[in-house]
Amino acid sequence: MAQFFHHNEYGYCARCPHTRHLHVCFGNVALATTTVEFAEFRSYVARTWQHYCLHSHDPEARCIALRTPVCRLALVFSLVELTQLREILENTALLLEVEELLQ
Repeated sequence: MAQFFHHNEYGYCARCPHTRHLHVCFGNVALATTTVEFAEFRSYVARTWQHYCLHSHDPEARCIALRTPVCRLALVFSLVELTQLREILENTALLLEVEELLQ
């Protein structure tokens, strides 16, 4: 059974017991990451979120593009959605740190 870390109305993050990958599911997007990839994605989302918090005029407008390694493919979010994704990632990271300290 998957170990759930955090969820909100937009999505969740859970760890697969077999592969140990962290599954970030958000709206129509799902990705499986290693711990290192998760940390990189979390950092990228945090930097993007911080930039758009300062420069966004309409928090509901879907105008924030998260680039992907796939040529000409980006994930598009509103600031509200990106904030919810960041919440999932940050709370999961916090729980992972607690888990590591307890081991």
